[in-house]
Amino acid sequence: MKVAKLSRRAVVASAMAGLAGAAIPARAQDFPSKPITIVVPFGPGTTNDVIARQLGQDMMGTLGQSVIIDNRAGATGNIAADLVAKSKPDGHTLFIPSMSQILNQVTGNATTDLLRDFAPVAFAGKGLYSMFVPNELAVKSVADLVELARQQPGKLNFAGYIGGVPQFLGEMLNRAAKINTVMVPYKSTPDALVDLLANRIQIWFTPVTSGMPVHSAKQARMIAVTGDTRAGVLPDVPTFKEAGYPDLTVEIAYFLMAAKGTPQPIVDKLYRAIDKALQNPKIKETLAAQGVDEKRGGPADLSAYLTKEIGRWGDIVKLSTPAAK
Repeated sequence: MKVAKLSRRAVVASAMAGLAGAAIPARAQDFPSKPITIVVPFGPGTTNDVIARQLGQDMMGTLGQSVIIDNRAGATGNIAADLVAKSKPDGHTLFIPSMSQILNQVTGNATTDLLRDFAPVAFAGKGLYSMFVPNELAVKSVADLVELARQQPGKLNFAGYIGGVPQFLGEMLNRAAKINTVMVPYKSTPDALVDLLANRIQIWFTPVTSGMPVHSAKQARMIAVTGDTRAGVLPDVPTFKEAGYPDLTVEIAYFLMAAKGTPQPIVDKLYRAIDKALQNPKIKETLAAQGVDEKRGGPADLSAYLTKEIGRWGDIVKLSTPAAK
């Protein structure tokens, strides 16, 4: 009798497990059951925001629900990250971070962990950093800049902010070219640009998307970009790699993540909707005009990328500390 009871329990447990397993695909099939929110860690008009809005328009048609863009700027992206990490893991709340969140993590400024607190969903594009010099500076190439810096050690300044990509790009160039330029810390890009145009700083690292208006208006001279290849929107601007500095090959990847624990079938459905949007010719054209090149891939691709980049930037940050120098 006791054996029979155990057998029935085993049968019931097995049946329940089967029902639970079947419930996940059913939830994915019914997903989304309400509007999807994409939380942007910066304000309207930023690249993350532009990408989110473009994707959202196409995803609405694919998924049959509206897509809301929620700008939660502040605390270097931590406000947005915390909101999504603590959201219900049902795929209805997404996060669209980029390089700044990776740097937050490796510098110890993040309140969440990209690998531990989120489920990777999809890439959304990539961009590059550009380097500008003032028009009045007698520099037209990276080689010219390096030569001038060697002639005037400690006299050339570059704009940066503590823990940001421009700080590390400046220090990486110093190391690779064996020069000594000095970082001047800024709190905002507009303030740095004002000083660049006045020749109070001589080097300005900024994403291609924010540098393009300056380049188009010929307010300052863009002399290099950080890509492995040239930016699609700037075919005439060479890369640092072409100038002999392959260590300064840096891209800004934009990607989407959900809360950890989001069922994989739902993650996969989101990935397919995002990837479809990225293949939309109108979206590709709009993003390309903003300096955002195509970068596509699913959860496994994004997970591998984050693991690699967090390790890579962790090493860069260690090399950039005073003790390492």
